[in-house]
Parts: sequence; structure tokens; C-alpha cells
Amino acid sequence: MATASRDNNNNQGQRIMSESKSIPPEDTPEDGKVKWNQQRRLEFIDFRIGSEGKLNRHDLVEFFNISIPQASLDISRYSKMVLSQHPPRRNLTYDRHLKVYLRTSDFQPLFPEICSPENYLRDLQALAQGTLVPSRNFFGFVPNLGVAAFDPPGRRFNAAMLYNVLEAIRTHRAVHITYLSMHDLRNSDFLIAPHGLAYDGMRWHVRAYCYDRHAFRDYVLSRIVRCAEPEILAPNDRFPDPLGNGFRESGTSGADDRDWNDTVDLVIRANPELGEAARHAVEFDYGMAPGGTVTYTCRVAMLFYALQWLRLTPEDRALPAQFRQLALDNEREIASRLHGG
Repeated sequence: MATASRDNNNNQGQRIMSESKSIPPEDTPEDGKVKWNQQRRLEFIDFRIGSEGKLNRHDLVEFFNISIPQASLDISRYSKMVLSQHPPRRNLTYDRHLKVYLRTSDFQPLFPEICSPENYLRDLQALAQGTLVPSRNFFGFVPNLGVAAFDPPGRRFNAAMLYNVLEAIRTHRAVHITYLSMHDLRNSDFLIAPHGLAYDGMRWHVRAYCYDRHAFRDYVLSRIVRCAEPEILAPNDRFPDPLGNGFRESGTSGADDRDWNDTVDLVIRANPELGEAARHAVEFDYGMAPGGTVTYTCRVAMLFYALQWLRLTPEDRALPAQFRQLALDNEREIASRLHGG
């Protein structure tokens, strides 16, 4: 990626200002605040300059279907905003020979939440998997891509089912679902009170109170065959005490789900069974100090999935060290929490 030197074309600011002079702003209100559509164009400039090192006005014209004068105005606005930062910087400069704006050596994203390396890679993954919507696709240059993780073929969600689940969560209502079980060839019917959604790194789950099992459970969203429209407010559950001591009553809202609300810290270090070079590589990869740890906080309800994702389950301990890059520094605590302690 090309990076322009700080002393290249020092009259850039004057050029942009003269270019956009007398151009009536199409969507900048009188109070000076940036409207959403111009905000998107400013983010586009930031993304392209940062990730590709160059930008021209036609990039904006083609992506947003705006005029060349408006594109000039947007670049001028971007330059002003960058110069007003502390400390001030330039981020881009115009190369008269190449007729493009090039990234300067002092570049720092104006919108780090959009243009961070992490967001770039997330969008790149979505692009590779075919899930990045066109309005989010700011890429010009795309490197060769290979993705090992994928959404299983055929994992599609029924829109009516999802909307009914979301309505039940929003209004705290109970709904009847038909669920495809892993343990029975027949579909199972449950009455549940959903209160949240959870992602385990591979699949989406509905977190809900189950009136049939008298407990909070997870239901894989793609295995819900049918979800009725939510009609009744989710009541507390009252059921016979399994120990014969009359009846028990249980709350069914998210506030009553202890494992959902409680969190646990996984204190992670490089697997000490690895060789020294491998340990140092893992520590660098995860941002650990040499011989140090990193802490990952998760809901107790998600602990099982987190351990699977990080390959820290008891079953993973049987694998050779090279397949277990990480180890738990607080293994006893985690084992206790995993089993309800």
C-alpha cells in the first residue's frame, strides 16, 4: 500500500478548499452536525485511505451515487475534521501525478470503531462467507481469501419464527415452540419464556425459561421448527417440589436467570506443555506478557460453549499439546462453576 510522505504536496489543504469552494452542501445542516448519509461517506474515506492507502473522488461517486462536487466537499470535510483532532494530523494528501489522495505517514483512523483492524477482518470474513450486505461493503481491493469456518449448508432461519421469538423477548411473553431434539426422532413441544439470544461461535441459541423442565435452558435457534405468536405474559412457574415439600415457585424473566446474570473470569495462559518458542508465539498472539495471562469474562450460562471454543474442556486435555495452545490458570474454579458451584 502506498504511503505518501509528510512533505509531499503541502498545498493539499488549499487545493481541497479551492475545489469545494462555492459548492452548495447537499446534506450538511445549518448547525454543522454531520447527517447520517454524509457520516457514511466520511467513514468510507477513512476506511479506504486506511486499508488501501489511496482514494479518488470517483470511488465516492460510484459507491454513493453522488456528484463529483459533493465528493470534493466530503473530502474537504474529512480533512477539516482530521486537522481538528488532538494532536492534529493530515491522514491524506493529494498526488497530482497519480491524481489520487494517498495515505500519509501520520494516519490514524478518524472512526476507529469502523476502521479498526478488527472490524476490517470481521467485514472481510463476512465478505468471504457471503454475508456482508452491499451497503457495508467498503472494500475496493480484496486480498485472496480462504475461510475454514463456515455456516453449515442449509442452516436457515424462518423469519416468522425469529420475529415471534424477538417479540416474546421484548414483551416478556410465553410462547409455544416445536423443537427438533438430538435425543428423540419426534419433535418436542415446549412452553418457554425467552429472554435473550446467545452466540457460541458457531450457532445462535435462545435463552429461555422452560415451563416443561422447570429451568432455564438454551435452544438452538435453527432447530426451532415452529414458534407460535406470543400472546400471554410469561407468568412465574409453580410446580410440585421433587422432594415432596409442597410446591415451588420460580421466576421466569431474565432477571431470575442466575447463570445468565453471573459472570466468571477465565484466566488463560499459554499451555506450559508447549516448547518455549511456541509459548512465546501464543503469548504474542493473545497479547500476554511473557509468562503472563489474559482474562476473558463470560456469562456462567455460556461457560460450556466458551470452553469448547477455546479447547479447554476436560476432553481436550487428552489431546497432544500442539492442539491445546491455551491452559486455564484457574482450572479448579472453572470446573466448580461449570458444575454449579
